[in-house]
Amino acid sequence: MNIIIFGATGRTGSELLRRALSEGHTVTAFVRNPTKLGISHPNLKVEQGEVNRYIDIDTVLKKEKVDAVYSVLGAKSMFKRDMILIDALKNIIQAMEKSDAGKLIHVSFIGAHREAGKLGFLYKYVIPNIMTNLLRDHRDKDALVTQSKLNWILVQPPVLTMGDYNGKYVHEAEIHQDPSRKLKLSRANLADFLLKQGNDSTYDRKAVLVTE
Repeated sequence: MNIIIFGATGRTGSELLRRALSEGHTVTAFVRNPTKLGISHPNLKVEQGEVNRYIDIDTVLKKEKVDAVYSVLGAKSMFKRDMILIDALKNIIQAMEKSDAGKLIHVSFIGAHREAGKLGFLYKYVIPNIMTNLLRDHRDKDALVTQSKLNWILVQPPVLTMGDYNGKYVHEAEIHQDPSRKLKLSRANLADFLLKQGNDSTYDRKAVLVTE
């Protein structure tokens, strides 16, 4: 695939970048500071720009056709609103709707799912009351994606870890109560799942939960 990653220098984005390159994909990394990438590869193209500046994103997406656009921009705080990321996603969606870009795969958060309360006390009471602004941001961004004209997937993982890849994760469009479910996911496993969605229509225009 020919893909573009917004947020390629973040912890999830860098994991996705490395895995995509190792699997032979052509990757464009849209970054604010290229020196933070710390990687070079024949299949890697680096585009410098600001995610909250529409012209930067529009220019990159007009350059060539991409099969999938990955939005893995991470919030700087769990407690404060981050309007820059909301503006960034607006820009990505607007530019994609005007270009020949493929599917938008956006990483959200399991707590933003409408049935997250089924996951237990933490997701029913603690997170909604402690991480109010984080959830508000995620829900606002999710709404932008679902109301767009694009082909999209909302990927909603739980707490992310730096664990190794083992391929042992589960995914589903609806929350089913399962005592054996581990409400965590390694970024390596998430990256594996994200890449598979580029060529898989199972969850097109759906939100999907991914956990270990």
